[in-house]
Amino acid sequence: MSMSMSAEAERNADAAESSAPGRKFFLTVSDALADARARAHAIELPQPLLDFLYSHSRFRSIARSEWETEMRVATALSDNFMRCGGSSLFKDLGRQIDRGVRVRTIRELKASPTLVLGFHGGFGYARRKLFARLFPDSVIIGATGKHTATDGAHALFAAREALLQNRLVLIAPDGRFGKESGTISILGAQLPVTDGPPFLAHISRCSVTWLALLRTQDGFTLETMAGPRHEEGEAFAGYRDRFYRFYTERLEEAFTSDPANLSLTINWKLIFSAMLAGKVYRFRRPTR
Repeated sequence: MSMSMSAEAERNADAAESSAPGRKFFLTVSDALADARARAHAIELPQPLLDFLYSHSRFRSIARSEWETEMRVATALSDNFMRCGGSSLFKDLGRQIDRGVRVRTIRELKASPTLVLGFHGGFGYARRKLFARLFPDSVIIGATGKHTATDGAHALFAAREALLQNRLVLIAPDGRFGKESGTISILGAQLPVTDGPPFLAHISRCSVTWLALLRTQDGFTLETMAGPRHEEGEAFAGYRDRFYRFYTERLEEAFTSDPANLSLTINWKLIFSAMLAGKVYRFRRPTR
């Protein structure tokens, strides 16, 4: 069977990237993970931050030293996904998801227009790439891409239109863009948030689902959890509170569970470090 033009283009792009001088490039998850394990010791995570997260961890089945190592590996692997991977790596990642889980997730999310929630941690970049492969007609709001969060009005309009057309929207409410409308407490740290995500769910009456990409002993899996849906006649303020209570629960679950999935981005390092210094890290950037 001849290779399609799109597949051939992906292969050529991977070949060009992998031959770039001085750049690591991984074609498989196993290679990316092996590299992450090899350089985990060099991942810089402030000791006070490690102490804080370990004190809140519910995952105590391994020694503290192993817990720290797994967290460093997760952070290095997340970095490899973001900086050293192309289409072949994310194809391999998709193959590691059990077919039954993949089919069930697709069926669940496509059952109704859904606002899918993620966060900037827990293999967030890989989750976005995998989501784009599973749902090519979806809208993904991020710092870069077609629906960039830097143009808030355009992104929200595109997301609303997608939901009204029974398509999916992926958004991470802990992102950097948009006008701050308040904060939520994550393990005591104050996270600035906006009204954008709950507004989308409220005005479109769509479903809300948390989506996580998780490392397992056998590879990776997808995990979903249904969030609050707007109730008939519910005022926005009340719905916003329920929306962010749910999001808080999901974030705290992520930060206190298996360290193999606890990769820390610079934003969350700064948020938690500011809290430990008695401050609030306000990183919101205005949008158009």
